[in-house]
Amino acid sequence: MVPRWPGHRYAARVPVFAGVDLAWSGRNPTGLCVLRHGATGLHFESLDCATLTGVEVAAWLDTLGPEVIAGIDAPLVVSPTRRAEAELARVYGSRGVYAYAARPDFLQRHGIAEGLRLGEALTTTGWSLDPHSNGPRRCLEVFPHAATVALYGAVRALRYKKGPLARRMEPLGEYQRLIWTHVRSEAPELLTSPLGEFLRTPVEPISVRSVKDAEDRLDAITCALSAYHAWRHGSLGTTVFGDAASGYIAVPVAVAPS
Repeated sequence: MVPRWPGHRYAARVPVFAGVDLAWSGRNPTGLCVLRHGATGLHFESLDCATLTGVEVAAWLDTLGPEVIAGIDAPLVVSPTRRAEAELARVYGSRGVYAYAARPDFLQRHGIAEGLRLGEALTTTGWSLDPHSNGPRRCLEVFPHAATVALYGAVRALRYKKGPLARRMEPLGEYQRLIWTHVRSEAPELLTSPLGEFLRTPVEPISVRSVKDAEDRLDAITCALSAYHAWRHGSLGTTVFGDAASGYIAVPVAVAPS
């Protein structure tokens, strides 16, 4: 089921920033975050996990308003000549940032299809997947591990997704703290919202599932903040690896105060 949040009314021409940590399979939960820009800065709308297919995520994004920028952690544009991951590794590989090469043979071999389905569904309804687009409804393929280094300032990518649960808790806590520090600097108004409370509350290792839920939500927040950063700083604050035709990854980069 596509999630709905009763009572939300998106005004015309008010930018909405969505973050989607898309599950490889539509049978697993996807992290979803929504922020909205207003007169006093960013406003928190929602943070959730839901089991959705790529097509259902596209339908959900369609409900968010007429001006939406979505940061999505999933391969939206796939081709045999995709070079985004190789270019990314040349710049950030020394800091532990690598991504699987999202070419058709790899995705088919591992049964990963939801990102491509999401991209196709959005294109059908008029969304732009071009990272250089200024259209009112557009998506950016982003990668939280890269954002953690390039935007949040981590020395290396944080390994909070694999390994024994006890070993993952320290990097997951560091990830949480890095997001909180970034928000305090760039959008402090969010710290008084439920998002701020979520970032302040340490993740408890109650179960593998509960920790995975926290990971998905944190990644969704990073995706939404990446979309906001791209809107706020444009090409100055975003490095694009690859291209719109063969596939790309848009990485938000820190911008020095003017």
